[in-house]
Amino acid sequence: MFEEFDKYVKNYDLTNRDIKLKYNHSIRVMNLSKKYAKLIGFNAKDVELATLIGLLHDIGRFEQLKVYHSYDDSKTIDHADYGVKILFDDGLITMFTNNKEDYPIIRAAIKYHNKLEVPKLDDRTTKFAKLIRDIDKMDIVYLMGKLNEEDIHSTNDALSPKVLEAVKEHRCINLRDLNNDNDHIAIVYGFPFDINYDECVKEFKTNLGYYYDIVNDDKFKELYEIDLKYMNERIDHNARN
Repeated sequence: MFEEFDKYVKNYDLTNRDIKLKYNHSIRVMNLSKKYAKLIGFNAKDVELATLIGLLHDIGRFEQLKVYHSYDDSKTIDHADYGVKILFDDGLITMFTNNKEDYPIIRAAIKYHNKLEVPKLDDRTTKFAKLIRDIDKMDIVYLMGKLNEEDIHSTNDALSPKVLEAVKEHRCINLRDLNNDNDHIAIVYGFPFDINYDECVKEFKTNLGYYYDIVNDDKFKELYEIDLKYMNERIDHNARN
């Protein structure tokens, strides 16, 4: 599985910083998916499937950067939808697995990993779709706060009312409501409310702390404190149960 992914990515320029970042992100998400699938209690077969989904979830990113020189979905293509296209329409999935029974689950988990919310799916598909969303967010925040700090710069802009409203109402922030650079920085403060598995909250909280410290701007203090209260309550509840 990993060897095939490695072979595929070598078609791209791994000396390109952005390609290398997505390659490393895919590997971390693969490993985290395996770790948390086990913690949550997935059986051995489902742990293997969750691991594969973690590895492949961003496979559309590599061609996206090659063609458009950007990872901005709003200005190029939806990378998740494109990942589904190259895996299933173009047949790339056979490089990684020939178990056709798993194809609908892999397709849905990848397609919906970056959407504002997951539509109604069957229970088995939903558990994989929710896990990859949790793990992806966990590692995105880690990436931005721990590895990519030089790219985060707050400005004098006030946060948009809809951004503040979403966090106060414990909702994810809609991309359409981002109006300035600080709104883009703030989008991660809506992530905790879409962490589906309690087992994932503690590590996400740690990573969000790195991010908050890197940005180091009081404009985001209220949002971070709302997040902390919410996450601490979930962590405490999970520990008691």
